[in-house]
Amino acid sequence: MAETKNETVSSKILALLDNGQSKDEVAARLEQDGLDPYFIKDIMKETLQLRDARRRSQSLALILVGAFICLMSCVLTLTGVFSTQSFPYVLYGMTSVGILIVFAGFVKIF
Repeated sequence: MAETKNETVSSKILALLDNGQSKDEVAARLEQDGLDPYFIKDIMKETLQLRDARRRSQSLALILVGAFICLMSCVLTLTGVFSTQSFPYVLYGMTSVGILIVFAGFVKIF
């Protein structure tokens, strides 16, 4: 029962934060609902840590995918296994896409 209450409060916290409310506004709203201030402090801390951990793992995945695309672009360019006409697409296109994905990961992590 307590685990369900925690999940309900956590989802409510995330919904309120996604709607643009500040942490103080969310805490005040939860206090109005009759929750203990110490519980509110702890559950908000845990919820925000979980949200940040999820965001961090997604960002690292994007960074790794972008780095892999850049590596493949480099390998394909050095080996020259493609025709002369596709050289600019592999060299500049794949590298640009890889760099954009890496930067998207950096933007999401910070």
